[in-house]
Amino acid sequence: MRAPRVQCPACDRPVALMPTRRTGYGVIHDHKRDRRSLQLCDGSMRQLPLTDASLWQDALPGLPAPDGPPTLF
Repeated sequence: MRAPRVQCPACDRPVALMPTRRTGYGVIHDHKRDRRSLQLCDGSMRQLPLTDASLWQDALPGLPAPDGPPTLF
């Protein structure tokens, strides 16, 4: 599975862009501006187009291919 990464428009950190029902768009994953802060960044949960993605995370090498569909447990 590939997870795109984008620069947060509020804090300029690379964060994950989670899939959404809207075609061609993703939602910025919840993240904090500072690691020890209790408040989320203003850019969290903002929708951005997938064309803004700067990095794509590949699956880890050496892992076996999944046999069946993923399950929760």
